[in-house]
Amino acid sequence: MLSRHIALKFDTAIRNILTRAEGPRADVMTPRLGRLEDAETAQEQACARIIQAMEPDERAVLCLTYGLTGHKPIPPHCAADVLGWSLIQVMTVGEGAILRLRNAASARAALEPLLQSLHPRLLAVADEIYEMRLADIPRRKRDLVLKRFWCDLTPLERLALRGYGEGEVPEMEHALQRRASGQLLC
Repeated sequence: MLSRHIALKFDTAIRNILTRAEGPRADVMTPRLGRLEDAETAQEQACARIIQAMEPDERAVLCLTYGLTGHKPIPPHCAADVLGWSLIQVMTVGEGAILRLRNAASARAALEPLLQSLHPRLLAVADEIYEMRLADIPRRKRDLVLKRFWCDLTPLERLALRGYGEGEVPEMEHALQRRASGQLLC
């Protein structure tokens, strides 16, 4: 016999599937794009236009997993529960959205300047972590510095760094290389 919790999850998932199948595409629940609509700078507005022009499924996954709705980012398995999809569906749609962002010239034009503007902040974090390494501070505390940096990012910066860029650590290395070659001054 199924536990009550598992039975409720099945019931919710089946209800969402049936709702999505019965209703027109516009009636399907998608997260509110509150944070994207509140974009202030021209750079943020250009990024928001790119995200809002994506397919609704892709936009919903990116909004949930990167926190573009103004809420905290949630992991893919929680996004699957919110959307009523399987984890594989969420991950496939999310990867497709990231690939579309990486390959679209308009997305590249909007997200690359945002990524470039992050490099000085990435340098500061990289230098702090390097100093902590030299002082033999445990990895756990160094990881907290990286987590604090991640939490201080805006949702669009998170998307630029994790989704469009190579991730925090490789982008830090890239920023350090740019500084060493004289392309980036701090």
